Amino acid sequence: MQPVTPTPQAGQSPPAAPQAAPEFCAVLIADDHPLFRDALAQIVRSTLPHAQVVESGCLEDAQAALGRQDFELILLDVNMPGMNGMAGLLALRNTAPATPVVIVSGREDRETVDQAMGCGAAGFIPKSLSRDGMRSALCAVLAGEISLPQDMSLDGGPERHAAVAALSSQQRRVLEMISAGKANKIIAYELSISESTVKAHVTAILRKLNLRSRIQAALYATRQA
Repeated sequence: MQPVTPTPQAGQSPPAAPQAAPEFCAVLIADDHPLFRDALAQIVRSTLPHAQVVESGCLEDAQAALGRQDFELILLDVNMPGMNGMAGLLALRNTAPATPVVIVSGREDRETVDQAMGCGAAGFIPKSLSRDGMRSALCAVLAGEISLPQDMSLDGGPERHAAVAALSSQQRRVLEMISAGKANKIIAYELSISESTVKAHVTAILRKLNLRSRIQAALYATRQA
């Protein structure tokens, strides 16, 4: 079970990093606002002086970057073009399942945080957080902890939010397609598998996520506007 580190509110001193962050790592920043990307890149470099920072402004560019190299961390805005809510997070998790994805968002309500963590995010950093708070949150995630907004905990317990990580790569792809509204026949065609295999994946997804229906699975994976 991963420990949870709350990110400090503005004006508060950040907690000490749980352990030293790695001297070198590659970090992908995916956000469609250039000024915020630049500010976040500066925070990353001040936290990890030898980090390689790669920036992208849409989901397609982020996936292309993941196809070119490996990253130790992805910082993701779920509202950038191409994301389709949490379906974009699932897509990146499918592309790089071993890379932690931290949501950096202007929205920090309970529902948004729960949906992000339920879809496999390694942490959630509000854009309103101070520079020191963001640095502390980055160190926590790189140390293997889960970083959440102040006074928030994992709704339903860590086990519920580790469920997506327990899905196979194929099951995550099926969940992503369900959230996009695709029928079993279409999913089977696009993944080159039988329709009965798709049904088996859907059954496994519902069981692992403790859901009762395909509609619940779609809502689980996609944030509502």
